[in-house]
Amino acid sequence: MDETLGSTTFPISCETIRIGQTKEVPFLIGKVTKVFLEMTLEVCSSTDLRFSMALCDKEKMFRQKRKERVMLGIKNLLRMEKGRCLPSSHRDVPVVAVLGSGGGFRAMVGFSGVMKALYESGVLDCVTYVAGLSGSTWYMSTLYSHPDFPTKGPQEINQELMKSVSSNPLFLLRPQNIKRYIEALWKKKACGQPVTFTDIFGMLIGETLIHDRMNFKMSHMQDKINEGQSPLPLFTCLHVKPDVSELMFADWVEFSPYEIGMAKYGTFMPPDMFGSKFFMGTVVTKYEENPLHFLMGIWGSAFSILFNRVLGVSSSDNSGSTMEEELENIKPQHIVGEDGLDGDEEPRKVGSENLEVEEEYQKNAQASWVQRMFTAMISDSTLFNTREGRAGKVHNFMLGLNLNTALPYSPFRDLMYQNSVEEEESVVTDPDEFDRIYEPLDVKSKKIHVVDSGLTFNLPYPLILRPQRGVDLIISFDFSARPSDSSPPFKEILLAEKWAKMNKLPFPKIDPKVFDREGLKECYVFKPEKGYKNCPTVIHFVLANINFRNFKAPGVPRETQKEKEYGEFDIFDDPESPYSTFNFRYSNQAFKQLHDLMEFNTLNNIDVIKEAIIDSIKFRKENPSRCSVSLNDIEARKYFNKDPHSKLHT
Repeated sequence: MDETLGSTTFPISCETIRIGQTKEVPFLIGKVTKVFLEMTLEVCSSTDLRFSMALCDKEKMFRQKRKERVMLGIKNLLRMEKGRCLPSSHRDVPVVAVLGSGGGFRAMVGFSGVMKALYESGVLDCVTYVAGLSGSTWYMSTLYSHPDFPTKGPQEINQELMKSVSSNPLFLLRPQNIKRYIEALWKKKACGQPVTFTDIFGMLIGETLIHDRMNFKMSHMQDKINEGQSPLPLFTCLHVKPDVSELMFADWVEFSPYEIGMAKYGTFMPPDMFGSKFFMGTVVTKYEENPLHFLMGIWGSAFSILFNRVLGVSSSDNSGSTMEEELENIKPQHIVGEDGLDGDEEPRKVGSENLEVEEEYQKNAQASWVQRMFTAMISDSTLFNTREGRAGKVHNFMLGLNLNTALPYSPFRDLMYQNSVEEEESVVTDPDEFDRIYEPLDVKSKKIHVVDSGLTFNLPYPLILRPQRGVDLIISFDFSARPSDSSPPFKEILLAEKWAKMNKLPFPKIDPKVFDREGLKECYVFKPEKGYKNCPTVIHFVLANINFRNFKAPGVPRETQKEKEYGEFDIFDDPESPYSTFNFRYSNQAFKQLHDLMEFNTLNNIDVIKEAIIDSIKFRKENPSRCSVSLNDIEARKYFNKDPHSKLHT
């Protein structure tokens, strides 16, 4: 544990120490303590963090290669050799993104049906990005880590997934398995890395979904995309503060096979550096790259926070509540409290004076820690009966930085169409939501807490709304829970709209009254207003069983009684529904029905997607400066907020 004895200063100048010179400097701390430090002054020519709002070079190269494939994909999708609707150059190629929401295994299974439909229809060949949150990231991880993808399509991989989720996950909590998990975590802790319950949860998810590739790492996905052969996968979590609700403050962290970082601050690193110790942008202790299952635990950590509900061990005071209701009641201390798995102490170093004593100490320390953790895992302890300490924890990669909080999220922000005050107010559902999103991260904290992004809102729009990605068309799939099958499905996308507008990012107007006018539909289209050239079109798919009840394929009606019974099911209205957010076991029947429903809904609206792609091509041809801006258009005042009393946009 650190102890402050006092403070002192040493002026660095050419008079006190020269570059390349080593000098012993005495420091007087307090009245009697004198410390001698050997100091060397060097010029740091580079850092391990990349400081930029721009996309990294690897992503730029990917985009160029992907454009070639997307041009061909659009031609095949639209079945046209020539025509006004086809892109005539790279500049005309629209950037299409597919988004998947959170929602546990319900989102994962639903997204598997979506991706199968997009793959087999040819739409996926027109897509540049696939972004996921929580449950959807689990499917993306399963897909992109599969050794045969993209040569083998989702159909075969989904069959393997169905088998993986058909067994009871409780078998993974057998004592021999738990002991193995904890011993693996001890190795991580002994190296000096933080360990929390999220590590264990990630192992459980990994053993369930990618049990034969537990050593797979995020950077390995580069082989799936380097030639532009697949869309670039994007994953996300939140950085949260211990004393602030995640609904008020949260920094979005994005993960790709090329980089991990925060666009809010323009700080990025290669995937193999995430979790290492940084100081002032430079790695001071490099650790091995975290396995994919650790990241899967972070991306879906809402379930580790409510792990007793996942296990079906629910206390009487919350047995009737939904997961969403419980998450809304979570306080910051519930997810970042002190716990018995991790401490801030540094690992004891092996000394050279008595190796045998040190080895015996390390052996006893490991045995003691493993025994305590094993007892906690298999007994009726606070580990399963409280939510404290369930957030993921990593070393703060922005430790010691001097953040420039006067820079906007994007240099384009003040050049975009501005909404009226009335329009801004119409987006607000709760005045406290996102109230402190302009605050900076604490650069003095040694470690940061990272949690499921669904704790703020359940769609990964922040990843796709980065202006540098210039996305024209967003096809989002929302698997979020609703009070009933007939409830309005716009809660999450309205929150995304509010977040976008607070960050001065372009977003089409979401009119919730469309539900009153048109009723529940499989998808809704929200287009930008005239003159709003940098705004994407959004096709918003919702989880709804409407036409699937009567049709087994688009335009093919159900005929036999068995076929009709197969399509006749509710998602949220049925109290015995297998599609609860807490359910981590799906029978083959439940898997197939949800998978086939979302495959049908996607295929049933392929013409809507095609029309939107054609509109995006036409718009790009008419607006060659789409998502671009001249340096002459950006004045110094666009970057700096000179009013000290106004909120800072970072």
